[in-house]
Amino acid sequence: MTEKAQNEYYQAIAREFLRRRGAPFLLSPRDVAVIAEWEKNGVPLGVVIEGIGRAFDGIRDRSRGTKGLSLSFCDSQVRKALAQHADRAAGGRKAPAPRSAKVGKALKEITRCVRSLPAGDRELLSLFEAASGLLAEPAPDEEALEKLDDRVDAVLRGRVSASELAGLKRQMAAELAGRDAAEAEASVRTRLIKSSRQKQKIPYVSLFYY
Repeated sequence: MTEKAQNEYYQAIAREFLRRRGAPFLLSPRDVAVIAEWEKNGVPLGVVIEGIGRAFDGIRDRSRGTKGLSLSFCDSQVRKALAQHADRAAGGRKAPAPRSAKVGKALKEITRCVRSLPAGDRELLSLFEAASGLLAEPAPDEEALEKLDDRVDAVLRGRVSASELAGLKRQMAAELAGRDAAEAEASVRTRLIKSSRQKQKIPYVSLFYY
């Protein structure tokens, strides 16, 4: 995907999501990461828009609020729309991993991480213990898992020094050129968390990532 096409992809998804959700009118780093995952997996723009529409139509039917939702809430509907699109276009493709398989993968990664964490790191250990409990339930609460991921992100952000943050901004200077302040800040935060998780081998607990 060219840079122009990529920008149009992100902007179109953001416009539709924010239009449907309402305030706050700004994507979070997690929302940007969700779009990046769809782009990485080659999900067509039309399929994403269709999935977002289905997700919000379902919420409206159940009279639920929308303002606190993240884009990952739409992922299951986007995946369903993609599977139907693939069936229509090419007679079917490999379906997304079933929930049970995702839960197993998530628990495996959490167990590995917990074993490698220092015994005194109660902040992260308690969050992963809570995630394990949620994942052990018959129907894991994905919204609660997303909130735990947000808390893990907050812990990791808090452990980044001012010099490390400044260094990252210098590295991303060319990439951020021309972006507005809010978009640039979101990009830096997303990169910061991704880098911290990779370096420390900290897994996500949300099933979206499996």
